[in-house]
Amino acid sequence: MIPRIGSRVAAAVATLALAGAGAVAAQVPASASSFTATYLCNVPGAGTETSTINASLTASPNPATSGSKVGFALDVTSISVPASVAINSWNATAVIEGSGAETSAFTATASGGSVPAGQPINNVDMTGSWTPSASGTDKFLIGDITINMDAASYGNVTVSCTPSGSRPTAGTLTVR
Repeated sequence: MIPRIGSRVAAAVATLALAGAGAVAAQVPASASSFTATYLCNVPGAGTETSTINASLTASPNPATSGSKVGFALDVTSISVPASVAINSWNATAVIEGSGAETSAFTATASGGSVPAGQPINNVDMTGSWTPSASGTDKFLIGDITINMDAASYGNVTVSCTPSGSRPTAGTLTVR
């Protein structure tokens, strides 16, 4: 029975793991960079599950000014697995890694309410911010994602997801 419960929780968590996405109030219109990535999610009691996400990352404003805060929106539009168990609530954190003019890392977060069993989680918003300190161009990759959820039948579950294989560039930012 544990593997069956674990696989249901795994599917629900894989859905949440990569469903975070975000809207940030934009001072200047910014275009989103779309990408697809594969993640391996470690689900307690079930092992490792594979999930594919389609998402976009937007930095706003872009171009930005050195020393001024930039908002980031990680918009996950679809995931490969629907939630197989009812979820009461959830929250997620994604690490966004930057390189180029400077090396950086910051988090984007999201939270949500109930998700009926069998329904996918789509168009969820994750938001974060970062203040660049060097002029130039920075590129961003999405790193580890952690999901904490309250699964209706199983209680609190934490799932850790890591990128699998090479990661696509999620977005770029020009800093003046």
